[in-house]
Amino acid sequence: MSRDWSELFRKQLAKLREAQGLKQHELEERIGRGPQYVSHIETGVHKPAFEMIFELAEGLNVSPMELFFMAGLDDDKEVLRRRIDKLLDRCDEEQLRKLYRLLLVSLERP
Repeated sequence: MSRDWSELFRKQLAKLREAQGLKQHELEERIGRGPQYVSHIETGVHKPAFEMIFELAEGLNVSPMELFFMAGLDDDKEVLRRRIDKLLDRCDEEQLRKLYRLLLVSLERP
């Protein structure tokens, strides 16, 4: 089964933007792009140039790796703990319950 990496990128971009409470036009302002630029990327009308990926990441205050689901692959334990703590601080009670269940399942030994 092949993955549509372009679609995963678009969904991750939208998810990161929405997690920060940003509207598309607000991200466009942050990166100095015109109307509908982010919308066109998120819907697949346009694919961002390589350099633009870095600008989008900067506008979202995340690493470019996070746009490609690779964040944390090369981080040490303390960096990962800080990132996890930062994420947990933004979660509501229901999200914390889901994460707790995911952690329990992922820690189970076969």
